[in-house]
Amino acid sequence: MLVDLHLHSTYSDGRYTPEELVRAAVEKQIKVIAITDHDSWNGFDRAFAEAERHNKGQAEPAIRVLRGVELSTQLEQNDIHVLGYHVSADCVPLLEKMNELRHKREHRLEAMVEKCRALGMDITVEACDHKARTVGRPHIAKVMVAKGYVASVQEAFDKYLHRGGPCYVEQPKLSPKEAVELIHQAKGLAVLAHPSEIRDKSLPEQLVSSLPFDGIEIWHPSVLEDGNKKKWLALAKQYNLLVSGGSDFHGIPDRFPAELGIWKVLYENTAELINYK
Repeated sequence: MLVDLHLHSTYSDGRYTPEELVRAAVEKQIKVIAITDHDSWNGFDRAFAEAERHNKGQAEPAIRVLRGVELSTQLEQNDIHVLGYHVSADCVPLLEKMNELRHKREHRLEAMVEKCRALGMDITVEACDHKARTVGRPHIAKVMVAKGYVASVQEAFDKYLHRGGPCYVEQPKLSPKEAVELIHQAKGLAVLAHPSEIRDKSLPEQLVSSLPFDGIEIWHPSVLEDGNKKKWLALAKQYNLLVSGGSDFHGIPDRFPAELGIWKVLYENTAELINYK
């Protein structure tokens, strides 16, 4: 049985709506998904309602949707993402913090757009309510591609939007400790996301040994590039961590995976996290 516990929708920097993600997962026979938008779980209710529509009248549910979120944090010059699963929607501190972070992201977006315009690029990104959608660099990158300034989203990041790039603006972020604490306040599981993408390769162990993480994301496409799957599995065993996995699907054509279902995660490898109570 297939699952995918790391998906992004139009509520952050994904291409597809929550409903479209659910329908695509059902079509690909992915039985459990989590929409883990950046600093937002506002797409969950729509995804859950779509899942209920598919499950109605079925002897066996077609799909299950977990409430999830991905919080962006920073430690020195390292971007560290923390996934939250089974979080309670009634947690006021986390809700308020996510609203605050999305509002700050909008100001950051405006500053980056101005930098693009100063370089002669006519960039406009659709305004949004900071209480609903999370905006970031991928939104600018997509406009760059559409306008023909670059050939791909990756080229936009490589030339203009990388840290220190000519159109980059620092993003206000939580610390990993703050993110873990907020997720625990929401009665959720705090999972270290894609450790292979952390610049300082000594940090994953430092983080899980010093902070009360509940799990680590191992079955992620980044393990194909660095071959560290065995290392992260050993780390999970050493620190008694639950194991998570997902495609980190955004629906961006030049970003792997280009389609849902290409990156396969088995239920048996993530069952403890999925069924945690």
